[in-house]
Amino acid sequence: MDAEDKKELYQIGSKFYELLNRFEGVSNKKHLYRGIDELTLIEIKTIVVIGYEETKSMSQIAKRLGVTSGTPTVTIDRLIEKGYVERIRDVEDRRQVFVTLSERGNEVCRNINNLKRKAAENIFGLLSEEERALFLSILLKLNDNFDVVLDALSE
Repeated sequence: MDAEDKKELYQIGSKFYELLNRFEGVSNKKHLYRGIDELTLIEIKTIVVIGYEETKSMSQIAKRLGVTSGTPTVTIDRLIEKGYVERIRDVEDRRQVFVTLSERGNEVCRNINNLKRKAAENIFGLLSEEERALFLSILLKLNDNFDVVLDALSE
């Protein structure tokens, strides 16, 4: 790889990180979730991870949040107290705990997903139809090959 290619890849990486940071900045209580005052950002993220009309184990939730398996317990307990989540024990193995969104939680999850959809429409609506198709193709390729990237970084 020559110096010009390295410079170009560095510039792509820099702009990508900048875009991610700006996108993450939109996905906060001040902008995207400003109407959901009774929930913290981690509670909102947990509701989205559980998903409406789904049941998840605590370990599945932790994995999706990128935390240890015990970490979501406090958040789940708060969401249960607030009436957004219900805890379900496995009939065969009482140690196994599942959670699902309550009716109230399902409604909030749908609202959150609608807010995220509107934000994506506003952000990616700046691109032409061809640019969106190309961007989606690039994202799919990067996501499909990300394990290869991680393997290369760990060598």
